[in-house]
Amino acid sequence: MSLKYSDQIGQQPDWANVVTNVAMVDTPKLAWLPIGKSLVSTERHYQAETYRSPGRNSHPDGVPVSGEQSAGETRKELRSVIQYSTKRAGVTILSQNLGNVAGVEDELGREIRKQSKELSKDIEAAISSAQEARIGVSGTTGYLSRGIPNWIQRSAQAVYPVDSTLYPAAAQVDTTATASLTEDVVLNILQGIGNTTRGKAAITAFISPNLQRAFNNFPMFVPSTGSTVNGGNYTSEVRGGAFDRGIVRYVSPYGTVDLVLDYNNYALDSNGVLQSGTTYNTYSGFFLHQDKWEFSWGTMNGGSGQPKWMESAYEGGKRSAFCESVWMLTCLNPAGEAKYAPAT
Repeated sequence: MSLKYSDQIGQQPDWANVVTNVAMVDTPKLAWLPIGKSLVSTERHYQAETYRSPGRNSHPDGVPVSGEQSAGETRKELRSVIQYSTKRAGVTILSQNLGNVAGVEDELGREIRKQSKELSKDIEAAISSAQEARIGVSGTTGYLSRGIPNWIQRSAQAVYPVDSTLYPAAAQVDTTATASLTEDVVLNILQGIGNTTRGKAAITAFISPNLQRAFNNFPMFVPSTGSTVNGGNYTSEVRGGAFDRGIVRYVSPYGTVDLVLDYNNYALDSNGVLQSGTTYNTYSGFFLHQDKWEFSWGTMNGGSGQPKWMESAYEGGKRSAFCESVWMLTCLNPAGEAKYAPAT
């Protein structure tokens, strides 16, 4: 099916699908994140809370009940902000009308689809990186939506900091050097999550390539080391001629973890510069509960903030179009989330 430029202008729902309904291999977090309600402001104000600690609850007969507790005393406000992302495509009029590129009927239409996919990769990189929220200044700097690593931390963020009562526990933010990475490191993270949530809800772990290899090797060794063989109890089945070493689910004493191989973790440094091959890129992992995250499109120009391509006025010489979108990543409560983020 050929790509027609005229068919791709102004089709907001279709382009939203191109950005979010993508292969898990390319942009797994965007494919996984629940889509929230449309945003109507540059900031979202919402609340999260924790349960009070249990205690001895024994009341004497005949004594009036006293010592009321406020319904909102453990509730704290959180904020997330938008990010305004754009793309622009242009083709000279001769290339568009008289070009002879094999298999390309519409050069601008092809570029629009390509840049739409690149927009999804831009967004995936942002939410996967240590990007701090930023309040935009008109004409100077754009808004930035906080990335997953910066939601999961035990210190105050620079902008709209999370209240300390909602920090993940120390065990949930692990920076153990990769040379000391063992199965016990992962079990400590999962036990930390369990201690906070008091449950065994399903977890999705977005893991970098080397951490995936570590999960594949965990069954071969005793949990406390990465070298002592586990008595030969690890078996790799051969099924249909295939040697199965692809571990995609880790069933632990603290719950089931779905493993998603992810090449995008920490794709950008804190300044937004692309980085590759760092320890963060290759070994990190985010352990997330799906119901604690939302990805939302904003609203602008009286319509949806979903990606929308618009044709620029023709002034001769070339055809061009631009795309703009408003989006936001929201962590509804970071207390039960975790990460493995080794620097070395």
